[in-house]
Parts: sequence; structure tokens; C-alpha cells
Amino acid sequence: MFWFLFALGGAVSQAVYAGMVKRLLTEQQIYPLAGYSFLFASLFLSGTVLIVGVPATGPGLAPAVLGTVAINSIATILLYQALSRSDLSLCIPMLAFTPVFLLATSFLILGEVPTPAGALGMVLVASGAYILHLDPVIRGPAALTTPFRRLFSDRGVQSMLGVAFLFSISVNFDKQVVENSDPFFGSATVFFLLALAFLSLAALDRRGKRNTVPATSFLLSLAYPAVGLVLASEIIMINLAYTMAIVPYVISIKRLAIVFSVLFGLLIFHEEFSWGRIPGAIIMVAGAGMIAIF
Repeated sequence: MFWFLFALGGAVSQAVYAGMVKRLLTEQQIYPLAGYSFLFASLFLSGTVLIVGVPATGPGLAPAVLGTVAINSIATILLYQALSRSDLSLCIPMLAFTPVFLLATSFLILGEVPTPAGALGMVLVASGAYILHLDPVIRGPAALTTPFRRLFSDRGVQSMLGVAFLFSISVNFDKQVVENSDPFFGSATVFFLLALAFLSLAALDRRGKRNTVPATSFLLSLAYPAVGLVLASEIIMINLAYTMAIVPYVISIKRLAIVFSVLFGLLIFHEEFSWGRIPGAIIMVAGAGMIAIF
């Protein structure tokens, strides 16, 4: 039961992180926001390393860290762009496509073939995504074609699909990072390098100061540690859940972040309500759960 609570906490943290980033992007640009958030996440995780100790590292740690940092740098830019352009309740559920893409990348890298249950999960994810973007106000053929038109017209949704694909690749490197160190030390190293990369980009791009509102600069300085703490909490809780239950179970519960993001979008950001967003997100979670478990 404890693993379930940790995994659920990780799911909530992931949804809270997305909501905080979406709110802060109205006052700050991508590079400094990502850089300082990763920096504080690294500091919090480093504090955990001081408590549990520095682990013995394997020879595959360095290439795995560099691989996941390179991929997640691009994924973070696309993620932040999606959150700044589209509704939280529309773009975050696109991450449920990661298991679908993961089936393809796993086949290419590991030679794995989806089971019948996994194939059914793929159908559920695709169906949920379609229902998510249906417009119940418009009746007839126009409503049925809404998801296709939104996919081609909504840049935020397109960016999030790219994020889902990149995550399906980076997870292979993330696993190697843990195998060659431990969940805390490896994650702290990854976050530190991500912070270094984005803060360097922020320093080179002087436009990073343009959208910063002086009156809220103090609040922003308080928000960075908060976002970093949420990120570190997500990693710690998910990793603790991994020590108590098999990974597919933990991943399935973590996918509930999609539902939480939809609820946050409707309740906090007052996004346009659509009955299709809630059942669509639930169906996508069910499909992702089937892929992860079976």
C-alpha cells in the first residue's frame, strides 16, 4: 500500500509541476525558468545524497547521463512551449502517447513485440486522445474532424506529441543512469547538467529578461525553489515506489497525472469545459496502464 501512496504522490507532483510552469511562463521565459528550476531540484536531491551517501558508480554512468541530458534539453523546450501555447487539460494528456512510442523504440532497440493487451492499450490511448479533442458543441461531421484539425493547427499539442516521443527514447538512458549509480545521485547529476545548459542559454539570450516583470521578480525568486522542490519530490517518491513494487504498477499509477492535469486546467486555469476532456483522459490512462502492465 505504501508504494501506491508514493506513486500517487509522484503523479500529483508531476501535475503540480506542469501547472506551476504554465503559470510562471506568463512572467518568465523558458531558459531561465527551466534553468533555475532544475538547479534547485538538483540542490534538493544533492541534500538527499548527503543523507544516504554517495553510491558506487558504473562505467556506463557518463554516457547515460549525457544521453538523457541531451534529449531532455530538447524535450523541456518543447514541453514549456506547449504549456505556454495550449490548455493544460489538452496538452498534458498527450504524454499518454509515450507508451505507444515506447513500443516502437523498444522494438528497434530491444527487439520487443507488443502483446495483444499492449496492442489494445494502444487503441485505447489513441481513442482517448481522439475523444479528448472532440467538440461536443459542434454536431455532425465538423465535430468528428475536430481532433484532426486541432492536431494540425494547435502548436502546443504538436509540441507535446514531440515531448512524448522524446521521453520514449530518454527513458532508456534514465534506466542506465539508475543502474550505474542510484536514483538520487544520478538524478541530481542529470538535473545539475540540465540547469547548467539552460542557464547558459539564458545568459546568451538576453531576451530572457524581456518578459520578466520587475514587480514580480521577488515572487519569481521564491517560485524557483518551489518548482525545484516539486520536481525533486516527484523523483524521490517515484523512486521510493520502485523499491516497493514492480515498475509497471508504479508507471500505471503515475499516469494519473494526466487526470490531475485535466482537473487543474479546468478548476485553476478556468479552461473551457468539455465533457470529452475528462473521459478522454481516463481512457488514455487506461490504455497507458494496459501497455505498462501487460
